[in-house]
Amino acid sequence: MPCILAIDPGISGALAFYDPDGDSVALYDMPLLDGDVDPHHLMAIIKGHKPDIAVIERVHPHPKEGVSSVWRFAAAYTTARVVVMLCKIPCSLVSPAMWKNRMNLKGGSEGKEQARRNAIMYFPAHSHELSRKKDHGRAEAALLAIFANRTLIHRNLSP
Repeated sequence: MPCILAIDPGISGALAFYDPDGDSVALYDMPLLDGDVDPHHLMAIIKGHKPDIAVIERVHPHPKEGVSSVWRFAAAYTTARVVVMLCKIPCSLVSPAMWKNRMNLKGGSEGKEQARRNAIMYFPAHSHELSRKKDHGRAEAALLAIFANRTLIHRNLSP
């Protein structure tokens, strides 16, 4: 089985490297430099794990978000996509609705807490990395990797 990189994009996002054979995961917060995603550090983390495929949550701005917030979020998302492309890793973009529905997650803040609890159930050895409320990005990345393993790998990365 391939090593799967899953990215929950954004400034408060995270990365998960999932090895389905060993049922292990490595979790990282999105690396930042001066408040923005650090592409060099992100690339170093990715190259260090040598993933075979990547899946990134395909995000979009929400109504009532401020222009500055949307700008920073879009920049973080784009940086993650470009770094994965530069690493020449086959990548699939998956909408939040698609993967969260298949993983039986609710939306909003309730879904973030549910994601943390579910990720701890899947990866109890990593509960210390998922214990804080702000660890929802790590949890979502870990669950996105499980989703990718269950659905995308067996369909040639086509969502």
